[in-house]
Amino acid sequence: MQVKVNEERTAVFSKIMDLLDPGSFMEMGEHVSVRHTEFYHPDSVVESDGVVTGYGTIGGNLVFIYAQDEEVMGGTFGEAHGRKIIDVYKHAIKAKAPVIGLLDCAGFRIEEGLDGLHQFAKLYKIQTKAWEHIPQIMAVIGKCGGGMSIAAELSDFVFIEEGKGSIFVNPQGVVQNAIGNNPHVSAVHDGSYPWETIKERITKLVELLPPSSDFAPEIQDVDEETLNRSCPDIRTMAGDAKAIVSELSDNYGFIESQPDVGHDMITGMIKIAGQAVGVVACNTVDGEKRITAEGCDKAAAIIEICDKFNLPILTIIDTEGYQTTSENEKNLPNAAARMLIALTRADVPKISLITGSIVGSAYSMMNPKGLGADYVFMWDTAEASIVNARQATEVIFGKWTKELEQQYCDTYSSAMALARHGLVDKVIAPEDTRKYLIGALQTFVNSR
Repeated sequence: MQVKVNEERTAVFSKIMDLLDPGSFMEMGEHVSVRHTEFYHPDSVVESDGVVTGYGTIGGNLVFIYAQDEEVMGGTFGEAHGRKIIDVYKHAIKAKAPVIGLLDCAGFRIEEGLDGLHQFAKLYKIQTKAWEHIPQIMAVIGKCGGGMSIAAELSDFVFIEEGKGSIFVNPQGVVQNAIGNNPHVSAVHDGSYPWETIKERITKLVELLPPSSDFAPEIQDVDEETLNRSCPDIRTMAGDAKAIVSELSDNYGFIESQPDVGHDMITGMIKIAGQAVGVVACNTVDGEKRITAEGCDKAAAIIEICDKFNLPILTIIDTEGYQTTSENEKNLPNAAARMLIALTRADVPKISLITGSIVGSAYSMMNPKGLGADYVFMWDTAEASIVNARQATEVIFGKWTKELEQQYCDTYSSAMALARHGLVDKVIAPEDTRKYLIGALQTFVNSR
């Protein structure tokens, strides 16, 4: 068998060069090639076995990277291909640095039989180990099906290249349901964007996240104007979680996670006073403020990432309870339990901000004092109640009048009422929100 040197580097190599700092890439396993098997003995093969691996820097931060190459060996996953990726993970775990994967895999290399599947099992194992220690960020730049889709979902963040990437377990022609073939089969991901946007998001995540769970994230210096900025218009943003989150961020920037599902919960990462913070924020959808199972699942995912990488968690609360559809009823208990477990296990600073109404048992799961919040702030316009105020008034007083409802609110559900019961640390004007969040975060500086 003749081994051909891969002299003309392909498009995926250009993506690596585009993502990493100039001159920083060191390729590993450049000359690795496929071996003969009983069913596979071609006259010639191209070096690299369909995956480019190595390390470099992004913004001066060390990262390990692998990029599957459909132009070599059809991008198929074989024995040597798998060993190269696993080797990247071994180095990254030992070096305590993130792994970035550019995924474009046409599937298993059938000619190599179970040898390739054996490497896939080893990849899953080392990814699971890595999940506890280092960031894993994936960009799907082509097909990502079958076992590779599971490998993608074992990471912390997954981006899809718009117009090129697709992630699925089974091909569309194989999947059927009650209404026939699905027109599109897609796993959960963190958004579909052009390559330039994906590059920006990966760069920002490498900056925000610590290189390993053994380290605290760096707090960058910000200028006085940024540090002391007020939020004069934030009061008008009630119900619009994205607007509130962006307003609280140092540079009005926000890296959203899983934007295509669970729109009742907006999740992601921002910086406040130079510090990376994970955010879970209730959001109004079609005029309703109702929590769904999908929203709880994506909230749990970002909370788990924050706990793993020592990032504070900010919850922004404005909800009238749970969505009442039959589908949500079926899935909510499990998803809500996952979110509760994530919140209670998280041993990082946890800050809760109540910006609107919060009704019913949703109060008990949205990071209140009783669940372990370190600080709870509440806008002076917000309220919390077991049921809506009119219903509560009728139950307690046996009748409803405007005056009795106001008496109930003042006594039980207003911001000041919660503060008197010790359930809220500070009732604040909305425009002062950033100031109080910064102060709360700074109290944990010695815990890093």
